[in-house]
Parts: sequence; C-alpha cells; structure tokens
Amino acid sequence: MKAFVTGGTGFIGSHVVNKLIDEGHNLLLLEGEAEKSYPQTVNVVKGDLSNINKWKEEVRNFNPEITIHMAWEGIPNYDEQTSNRNLEYGLDLIKTLGEIGCKRIIVTGSCWEYGEKTGEISEDIEINPSNPFTIAKNTLREKGREVAKENNMEFIWVRFFYVYGPGQKSHSLIPHIINSMQVGNKPEVKTPYSKNDFVYVEDVAEAISDILNRGKDGEIYNIGSGYSTEIKKIIELVYKHYMPDEKYIPTVEKPMGNEIVDFWADISKIKNEIKWEAKTSIEEGVEKTISYFEEANRN
Repeated sequence: MKAFVTGGTGFIGSHVVNKLIDEGHNLLLLEGEAEKSYPQTVNVVKGDLSNINKWKEEVRNFNPEITIHMAWEGIPNYDEQTSNRNLEYGLDLIKTLGEIGCKRIIVTGSCWEYGEKTGEISEDIEINPSNPFTIAKNTLREKGREVAKENNMEFIWVRFFYVYGPGQKSHSLIPHIINSMQVGNKPEVKTPYSKNDFVYVEDVAEAISDILNRGKDGEIYNIGSGYSTEIKKIIELVYKHYMPDEKYIPTVEKPMGNEIVDFWADISKIKNEIKWEAKTSIEEGVEKTISYFEEANRN
C-alpha cells in the first residue's frame, strides 16, 4: 500500500515506520532537517506542516492511498499558541490531501481527551477536553472529519494511552526512572501510587498497521494495554534490575480512596473489529526499555 506519513521520525512514528517497512508498504515520509537512510521502498519529502505548498506536489505525484498523520510540533509544549498552530496545520493537511485525491487518513489523538476519568475508558464515553492541547486535538477530530467527508476521504481517529519504550524522550517517566538508577540515584517520583495504562511502543506500531488495513471510516479506536499499572510497580521492576537486594520504599504517603489516578483503555472495540491487542507485558516491556537505554548510554 502507498502511505504518506507525518511524524515518522518521532518516538512513536519511527516504530510505526519500521513496522510498515517490514510489511512491505511503499512509504513517503514528511521529514524536517533530520538525515536518515531508508530502504528503497521509502521516499522522503523535505519540509514541515507549516509549508505545505512547498511539497504538496511531491505528495500528489506519489499519489498515496492513505495518510497516517502523527506529527504534532512543539511537544512537550502544550500551550495554547502551539496547540492552535498544530490544529491549523492539521486541518490544512487534511484539506490538501483531499484535493490531491488521498482516500483515507488515520489521525492520532490522546487519552487526555477523555479528561480526568477513572476506571475503564471506552471510545463512546463523554469526553472532557480541558486544556489547549486536548481542545485542539478534539477540534481537529471534529472539523477534520467534516473536511475529510467533503473531500470523499475516510477518516479514522486513534487515541494513544501511555506509550513507552525504546526511543522515548529521556524526561518521560519510565526513561527518567531508568536513567536515574543507571547512575546510582533513586528516582524522584511524586505520584508512585497512580495507575495508568502503559502500552509498549512496538505493540502500538502493530495497532496502527492493523488499523491501516482493517480500520473503519468514522471510527475512534483506543490503543492501550487494557489494564492499569501502578507506577510503583514500574519502579520496583527497575529496582529489581539494578538493585535486586533493595526494596523500593516510596517517600510520599499513599492518597486515600478516589484521590488515586487509575484509568485504563477499554480495548474491546479494537480487539473485535481490528483483531489487535497488546502482546508485551509490563515486565517484558520495561526490561526491553532498560536494555535500550543501557545501550544508548554506552554509545
């Protein structure tokens, strides 16, 4: 399949691209200044979402059957100006793709769109975007779907939960824990009792690949592990690797009752419609992530 990909050099995007390469898809990647070598099945167009007119003819000539839009510039800056700029870029992209004849687009959102929920979160639950980033994402979903419909293009929205794994930014939770313990420091974590749905990045890449092949127009799909994991458990797994004889003891007291964050993805929809579910346990995923950062720090 011929697929145009934005955000393919990012943490999640690079794993998605590798998965699509392995499956033999013909890809066109939107790439900024980064220089990277790819197999012959991968084409590169230089540019970013702020200058679509400079490269849209190259995309038109490529004639993609589907686009996977993962780019969101400025992360981890989630302020209003950055969020609104990304919203504008996303809508311009969808309109441009419709004009050049692309028939399908997958756009990535976030579990943060659901707001401060607890328990199992399904796609049809009422969402509560409450900050510039989630408001922009939700507006992109609503307006983007209408723009796609006007241009006879199928539109699919996916919501990532807490993706982790090789290549994640060092300031993120799990890399922070690993990198702290690599140098002999005990990690400072303010919310060890919170529980989130941590999903390994290679499982996420497989989900995107499966949605590319079997996703349905107009649908929203959660991508998560389907269960919550206490942050304290992740720290204990890293302790087991580096300090097997020492027990992790949190320095903060455990909150009472519903003060603890605890939510996870209902993945029944993606499991039933797409035939996907995460395969990597938290134990296996953390160990793989440790191995990656150990190798990266040696080089």
